[in-house]
Amino acid sequence: MLCPRCSRRYDDEHRFCPHDGTQLTPRPDIRRIRTKPSENVGMVVGGRYQVRGLIGAGGMAEVFLAQDKTTGDPVAVKILNARHLKDPMKKARFMLEATAGAKIRHDNVLEVLDVGLRDDGAPYLVMEYLSGESLGDWLRRERVMNAAMALPLLIQIASGLAAAHRAGIVHRDIKPGNVFLIGERGAPHTAKVVDFGFARLAEFRGLTQAGMAVGTIEYMAPEQAVGDAAEVRTDIYGLGVVMYRMFTGRIPFSMRNDAELLAHHFLVPPPPPSLGQEGIAPRIEAVVRKALRKNLDNRYATMDALIGDLERVTHPSGPTVALAPITEPDEYKPLTPFAANTAGYYRRLLSRPAPSGA
Repeated sequence: MLCPRCSRRYDDEHRFCPHDGTQLTPRPDIRRIRTKPSENVGMVVGGRYQVRGLIGAGGMAEVFLAQDKTTGDPVAVKILNARHLKDPMKKARFMLEATAGAKIRHDNVLEVLDVGLRDDGAPYLVMEYLSGESLGDWLRRERVMNAAMALPLLIQIASGLAAAHRAGIVHRDIKPGNVFLIGERGAPHTAKVVDFGFARLAEFRGLTQAGMAVGTIEYMAPEQAVGDAAEVRTDIYGLGVVMYRMFTGRIPFSMRNDAELLAHHFLVPPPPPSLGQEGIAPRIEAVVRKALRKNLDNRYATMDALIGDLERVTHPSGPTVALAPITEPDEYKPLTPFAANTAGYYRRLLSRPAPSGA
C-alpha cells in the first residue's frame, strides 16, 4: 500500500499512513503507467531495476520507468547520456544531484533511492516514481492558482527547501519546473522539490567558477545575477518569483534580452503582485514582496521564517514578519570586484546612477 501524500510504502494490512493519517491506496500498477518506446526496454540497471519504458529525455540525461525486482515497485532511473561520459564537468554535475538528493530525507523532496555506475561507466540514480505533473505544467495550463490551493503547497515547498538548507544544501534553481505536484490532474495535494543538479554543497564548491551565474534567469536572485555566491536567501528569492507567478499568472520581469532581464532582477523593484490582478490579499502580497527584496537583510533570513508567515497568512494569527520595516535603499551590495563590475554594467544598461558612496 502507498501513501499518496508522503509516498511511504506499507504492507497490505495497513489502511492509513502512520506518519500523516492519509488513507492508503494500492501502489501504482506499472503496466498502466504510460511511457515512450525505448531500445533499452528490458535492460536491468544495477542488477535490480528493469527498464519498462522511457519517461523523458533531456540534453544531459534520460529518465526511464523501471521496476524494482526486489520490491516490485515502480521507480524512475536517470542515466547520463553516453556522449557526456568523457565530460568530467557533466559527470560531476550528475553526481552532484545524486549526492544532494541522498543527503536530504524529507516528505517534500524527491527521494533518491540508489546511485551507481553501469558497466559502461555511465552514472545512474534511482528515484521514487511520482505520479502527477510539474508545477510548471500546471501553471501553463491553469495560469493562476488560488490561495486556498497555493498556500499549503508553498508551505510544503518551503519545508522541503528548509530541510535541504539544514543539510547544508542550497538548491540555486528554484522554478515551477523543479517542483512536482502529486495528485490527480488539477487537484494536487503534495509538492516535492526535485532536481538538485545545480545545488551548492561544500564538497562540490569547485564545480562553479567565481563569477559564474548558475540557475534559470527568470528566477535568478540579485546575487546570482552578478555572480556572487548563492546562500539560503537565494532560494527564498527564487521561491518568491514562483509565488509571484502562482498568484498572478506572470513573472515579475519578462524581457527578450538576458542581460536586461538580469539587470532588472538586480536593480528594479518588481511590480506589485496586485497590479492588474484582483483578489490578492494584502498579507499574501507582503510575503511575496519580502521574499523578493534585493537587500539580503530585507529578505526573509531563513526558509523557516517564510514558512511562519505563510502559516500566519493561512491561519491569521498576529502580524507577519513581512510587515516589518526594511532598510532603504533596498539594493544588493556586491561582495566581489567581479560582482561590482557586473553591477556597474547593469546600471549603465538601465541608465541607473551608482549608489551614493560607491
